[in-house]
Amino acid sequence: MKKSSLAINIGRIALSISLLSLFGAWWTQLSGSSFLGMSQQHLFSDATVLALIGIGGLLDGIIHKKEESK
Repeated sequence: MKKSSLAINIGRIALSISLLSLFGAWWTQLSGSSFLGMSQQHLFSDATVLALIGIGGLLDGIIHKKEESK
């Protein structure tokens, strides 16, 4: 597997999990209870970090794809 494909897949997975974490945080805000044993603040923090990892993975994939095409 090429580095660009791997980085893009990691980015997509991280962004998908980030979105699920964000939905969980919104759910805890609406219901007032925890979601899978995690608090609202924890889920918002997880969503932020995973989104940054996902964006980094996608950018890394774009850079590697340009290098592989040369």
